[in-house]
Amino acid sequence: MFTLDENLFIMKFPKIIVALLFAALQATSLTAHADSAKLKPFTSGSYRQLLDAYTDKPLVLMIWSVNCTSCRKKMPVMSELRQRMPEVNLIMLATDDASASEQVDSILTEHKLKQTDNWIFADANPQKLRYEIDPKWYGEVPRTYFIDKNHQRIGISGSIPDEKIEAMIKTILN
Repeated sequence: MFTLDENLFIMKFPKIIVALLFAALQATSLTAHADSAKLKPFTSGSYRQLLDAYTDKPLVLMIWSVNCTSCRKKMPVMSELRQRMPEVNLIMLATDDASASEQVDSILTEHKLKQTDNWIFADANPQKLRYEIDPKWYGEVPRTYFIDKNHQRIGISGSIPDEKIEAMIKTILN
């Protein structure tokens, strides 16, 4: 037969296990959250806000979507660029709506782009957002803007060869 202390232990054992499992799940959740990218909502006026935040600084604005195969293929290139050239201000803007936030976050995290300035469309009228960025842009992705410190820009739609990306970046840095 069990002693009184052993009976208490047996009765409390399931509660201890549940408490330990709960603590482990919370720690995992916090770690996953810490590893995720911070997505800012891109709404009317956000493009101006971006330019103001990067006054006198060159930047690369990569506009992409989770459903764009060419965009996803360029993610490793952008990640490697970020590591090799940390002086480049890289901004990633997903044209997906807020319902795709988890998928956007996952892709950015997977490609080690969570430390970039990350945005996601968050307006009921995406056409208005595109027009604010560039009246000549009709929404095709990927779309990459190379913007110099005076905010003169060159926008290129479609997949860009890696050598051209590097050459464009060198141009805006000078």
